[in-house]
Amino acid sequence: MSWLQFWKRDTERALQAGAEEATTPDDEAAPIAPATPVDNSTLVPPTRRLPPHMQKIVGERRRPVEMRVTDPKQRLARMRQQRLAMTFDLDQGELAEADDNPWTNRISLLTDAMGTVHDDQLTLRSAPKSPYFPVPPVPISGLNVSDTQPIEVAFKIAPEMFDYQEELDWAERGHQMALPELIRRDGSALPLVPVDTPMALRDALHSHLSHSLDVFASDMRDRRLDEEALPVAPTLADLAPPCAECGGWADWKGRCATCAMRAGEELRLRREEQRLLDERAREAEERHRLTERLPITRRRLADLDIEIERLERELQHTAQ
Repeated sequence: MSWLQFWKRDTERALQAGAEEATTPDDEAAPIAPATPVDNSTLVPPTRRLPPHMQKIVGERRRPVEMRVTDPKQRLARMRQQRLAMTFDLDQGELAEADDNPWTNRISLLTDAMGTVHDDQLTLRSAPKSPYFPVPPVPISGLNVSDTQPIEVAFKIAPEMFDYQEELDWAERGHQMALPELIRRDGSALPLVPVDTPMALRDALHSHLSHSLDVFASDMRDRRLDEEALPVAPTLADLAPPCAECGGWADWKGRCATCAMRAGEELRLRREEQRLLDERAREAEERHRLTERLPITRRRLADLDIEIERLERELQHTAQ
């Protein structure tokens, strides 16, 4: 709805309301008085004006149609602008049709990049086995999981005593937001590393045992919450079994950090390969589109040049 139509509706509603007041049921028996002329100019506030952009649109609509459509100078200027755009399309099409063009070069670069991705995938899939060193089956004794909040998990491995406790996180109204994380209060994995472990593997084994101890404690807490039985006679060796895939260490739940890292890298390479394929397809499609439209662009540009030349002659004749 335009602003003019909106004002027109206000005026019509005011006229209709005035007419209804003049013909109420109480006045039906009374003689009809002569109608008082209504000044329509008072129905629209004098300060209610069109916004500047609407004034411009209304002004354009009030111009003669022949001035907007058939004015030779405007048509000539519009055709020259159209010719610039068509010339650009023609240049792009001729460039795409040439043997040496940017699209073919980019496709070649993308193909080389895909070859690099394939090489990285082969290297990842043929990666050697991870180093492994066994740990002794030292019993995990004194396993205890409390029933009260916050839950506490305690156990002993050889001379080292481990104690975990939940760190509660409360919402605004006193409700627990999520399952709290177990925090190790006591115990270290360093004394659990065998003394005969090669020096190159000591740090890696220490880091793995520290992580696997946390997994073990969290699993004990979850079993107690789910009312499941605790494991019977777990040992230190259960915290670092060999991985069947890569040969490295797995944690208490059989998950391997090396395999997870390799799976993440494999996923990243597959996504990169798909991205390169899509980009190469877009480049090929763009080149095909430009070369396919080239004959049509040439024909339209030739017709446009004829029309521009005719209009220029008309303007020169009119000026004379």
